[in-house]
Amino acid sequence: MPWSPSTPSATTAGLALAACAAYGVHQYLERRVKGTLDHIHTNDTLYDREKYGHILNYDKYSLILHGQPTLILSGEFHYWRLPDQSRWRPILEQYRSAGLNCIRIYFHWGFHSPAQGKYIFKGNRDIDYLLSLCEEIGLYVLAAPGPYICAETQAGGFPIWLAAKREIRLRHMKTNFWREYDPQFMDYCVEYFENILPILARHQITNENGTGCVLALQIENESFQHVFGYPIGLHDDMRVLAQTARSCGITVPLFTNDGFEEGSFVVKDDPHRKKKDFGIDLYGFDKYVVFTPNSEPTSWVVGRDPSHLEEWSPSIVMSELDSMEKKVRAFGHANSRTPIFIPELQGGWFNHYGIQYTYDAIYRFYGDQYTRLMLDTVVSQGCTMLNFYMFYGGTNWGTIGDADVYTSYDYSACIREFGLMSGRLRKLRLGLLFLQSFSDVMVRTDAVPPRSHTVKSSLANTICQQRRSSGTSTSSSAELTFVRNFSSERLDRFELILAPKTKREAPTRLSCYLPYKTSFVALGNYTTLNSDVHLVLSATPIHIRGYSGNKEVWIAALAESGPTEMAFNGSMVLKESGSQSSSTTSGIKLRTSATDKNLRVLSVPEGTTSGHVVLASAQESNTRSELHIIFLDLKILMTLYCYYDNRHVARKNQEGTSNGIKASTPQLVTWGSYNTLYSPHSKVLTVDSTESERQLHVLSFGSSPSHVTVENSIYGSGLQYQAYPLKGSESMKLDLKTTSLWVQLNEKGIYLDNWETRATDFQALEWKDCPRLSSSSDRFKYVAMDYHFTSGHVIYRGRFKTLEQQGSKADQRVWIKVNIRHRMTAYVNGVCIGSHMVYSRQLLTPGAKMGLDPNIFGLGSHEILIPEEALATSVGHGQGMSHADKGCHDQEHEIVLVIDSFGLSRQPFVVDDIRNPRGLISARVRGKTVVKGTESWQISGIDVRTLDQACESTGFQDEHSEDGWRKSLSMSGPVVQPDDGVTWWRARFAGPPTTHRGAAVANIPLCCRMEGEFSAMIILNGVLVGRYFGSDSPQRDFYLMDGLVHKAESEQLNEIKVMIYGAAVTKAGGPLIRILPWMVEDAQGQLGQWSGNVFAAKEQNEKAGEMQVGSFWTMRELFPVGSEI
Repeated sequence: MPWSPSTPSATTAGLALAACAAYGVHQYLERRVKGTLDHIHTNDTLYDREKYGHILNYDKYSLILHGQPTLILSGEFHYWRLPDQSRWRPILEQYRSAGLNCIRIYFHWGFHSPAQGKYIFKGNRDIDYLLSLCEEIGLYVLAAPGPYICAETQAGGFPIWLAAKREIRLRHMKTNFWREYDPQFMDYCVEYFENILPILARHQITNENGTGCVLALQIENESFQHVFGYPIGLHDDMRVLAQTARSCGITVPLFTNDGFEEGSFVVKDDPHRKKKDFGIDLYGFDKYVVFTPNSEPTSWVVGRDPSHLEEWSPSIVMSELDSMEKKVRAFGHANSRTPIFIPELQGGWFNHYGIQYTYDAIYRFYGDQYTRLMLDTVVSQGCTMLNFYMFYGGTNWGTIGDADVYTSYDYSACIREFGLMSGRLRKLRLGLLFLQSFSDVMVRTDAVPPRSHTVKSSLANTICQQRRSSGTSTSSSAELTFVRNFSSERLDRFELILAPKTKREAPTRLSCYLPYKTSFVALGNYTTLNSDVHLVLSATPIHIRGYSGNKEVWIAALAESGPTEMAFNGSMVLKESGSQSSSTTSGIKLRTSATDKNLRVLSVPEGTTSGHVVLASAQESNTRSELHIIFLDLKILMTLYCYYDNRHVARKNQEGTSNGIKASTPQLVTWGSYNTLYSPHSKVLTVDSTESERQLHVLSFGSSPSHVTVENSIYGSGLQYQAYPLKGSESMKLDLKTTSLWVQLNEKGIYLDNWETRATDFQALEWKDCPRLSSSSDRFKYVAMDYHFTSGHVIYRGRFKTLEQQGSKADQRVWIKVNIRHRMTAYVNGVCIGSHMVYSRQLLTPGAKMGLDPNIFGLGSHEILIPEEALATSVGHGQGMSHADKGCHDQEHEIVLVIDSFGLSRQPFVVDDIRNPRGLISARVRGKTVVKGTESWQISGIDVRTLDQACESTGFQDEHSEDGWRKSLSMSGPVVQPDDGVTWWRARFAGPPTTHRGAAVANIPLCCRMEGEFSAMIILNGVLVGRYFGSDSPQRDFYLMDGLVHKAESEQLNEIKVMIYGAAVTKAGGPLIRILPWMVEDAQGQLGQWSGNVFAAKEQNEKAGEMQVGSFWTMRELFPVGSEI
């Protein structure tokens, strides 16, 4: 094009016009989402600090409870994923044992409301009991009642009866990416809040006695105000929910959780707080950092290999987290004066249908240090309120899961599905114990600019941040160096370099051992009780700090390779030392630094397995305070437990009002057992140990109980230390022998005898007509949700006629074209003709697990040719012989389609997918011999509104029938013969031994292992606990919940009932179903790994020996520890 003077101006004008148009559209969208209910003002729902601030307050650093700045270290807990209420306590006790002081709870609307106007808060839905339990155990609660909760659960937690009201806009979604406020939907949300919030209100910390557990209430869930700048969040939605919360008696702060950092609903600084801009007390945001390859966003568009997990790159963590503090503070306004708060910090990840690897592979993918890495990295960004999602995943029992997840919701979390406290928990706990012990240092910190860092590393990418304490304690200037090994060389040994005081001085170097992709917080510039003993830097993790008399006591880690080193300054002496070593290396030394005569380097040689030192003032070593350090190796540290009294109101009442920030002082520390829990009420230690563990070590703080020795031990003198033999009594030895023998006898499967079986009679089911959109349409007018058939299966029955006449086989072919969601097995005249699945992990594809599911124009349709033998077995001849003149007559045929849905979608973020169709969308029988106008369809299922639990049905109306059962002729149990249709099998078995003289002493979790290409539902003692889909799902092992299993001492047998069907004959040579203890790697913790990963039997026996494979089980004992603790 020739140059023209008008060309640039025309282009400029066009761009300007486009920019103006875009700006205008954006302004319109902004005004639209601000809403019209501006009579509900931000000020009306803000937390009343003047009234309740003496109990709960906050500043830019942290929450302040009863005057004490407090770290909130929380783990997600879904009570509705534990069908056995009796397990709530032991699981929550594991949270406390892990070092957490809080939990967050998603309260599930649909779980409590199976039918409109019906709310149930008893049994395994008794949340009043749950909150009382948290208060007893000593756990605070972040309450998240939704109404929407996401959480990979059906309909995102909405009740099915509400989702089925098509006139309602769920989450106000009119369509994908577009919300319009729906007052009718809001009315139902208000009704739900009015039923559940008064229960939560009774347990608030702000109540008169200040002893409640609920700290804050979350409004909605991941309800973005903007998504990448696009206005989507409705202010009226947040207004009404916040106002309803206050009117229902909620007085604690309200908070939000952005799906990621977007600055949604931050309270504005405008003193008049513009009525159109609504804000919530505390801003929170979720952080999911590393996704598995089949879950990360690009896989939603481009499919990934379902059998492969690529190693994750540290660059992801660096880009997602290392600028987090700066980004969040940049939102300004009230966000500059509130704590950095992460309501969901990644604690693992979930798995999908169609994937070929299990949660065990996902556990290995992240590694056992990942959650600890997340903790240290977000704390390096100033975060003092965090919640790990998940900490214990639990089980999608019944059909409570959505289309994204199968039965197990293990999440590769810190506590595995069957209750094992994993190595990931144990390494995270070491970080949590440090934060708790040094909470006075950690709760108020400011970032140190990189140019001012006082510690450097000899290896690149091994220091991510340094912070300085801003507290008011004696260690207010303490420095925290966040050491994180993301070195490209993947070396595990390097040096931490102390900055010299002058340029002329050479720096002091300390040896540091830290494996690749691991982290710890290096404490420095810290003054102990004795001012002559000043820590300059510890190049090894310190896990616990406590006080005993005139001693400050630390428990620190021994380096796995190289020396363990700390640098001190001050006038001090090594008063006492001792060690146990696997080598002949000389002992612990305190030497003067070669480069700085004012520094003393404490060095513990490589090969030491445990040791201790006592550092004291050189001038008055016998009268002044001392620093006592106990060094333990990693295997011992993996069993470390510490009890802190985090109940601030109790401490305040005991100590009176005091200035300064107090740490969470430990009262008791143990090591040497699988798990320990101390009860301050009964003054008893509950100790669980494996078969190989023989001794429990107990270290107490405070006044000296009479039974605790203060004399010399292998850990030094003057400590309140005691060693207890484990399983030492005669009765425990007998119980150990009995339990061990039972496990050995049943490792290949518990004997299942006297199998019974019956078949579902499709004719006996209740059927409803299933009309089409029109007589000419293949599509049906209603889908499964419209009938409220949303739990388990939906069964369809079709009838059609064909002409029986002579001709070529090609002319007589008949096939059926169907469009279904998600899995179907088809029968014609009682003959199985095949199966099919429509499911996709990609967006905008038929069967998409999330978002738009295209199902028009035949998308997702599938054709099945009906074999001759099926057509030959017709259900009857037509009565009219209208075709007699052609030498033919018609035959009537019956089709039965057994369709199982993976669940309703959950409608996350800005998509509108809960009502994506399930069941049979369209069907048409075709062929030259098919008589036109004879095809009709009916539907059968379970209306979940009639159930006590809307998620606990197979979908078959005969699921509880006692008719037709007969003894099976199969010696090995269930078999699959396709033409048998849907069959039911049941057997009984005795549970494992667990008690002695009425006290629980053994814990042997059980799994049900399924093998073969078929579909099945597993029912244990009347509770639907698992769904099996052959190779369409990676799950083979199903947890049989401890609280549902009748133990041997009850003399009550367990019933396992399995509903089975399939399109292929099962192979001979072994049972399809086995019940056995969990066979896992490092079953007894002898390697200190505790992965909880199931060992694959196909692997070699040599490898099994190397990995210490066996059954996981523990023994329990109680130890009274005195009233002084």
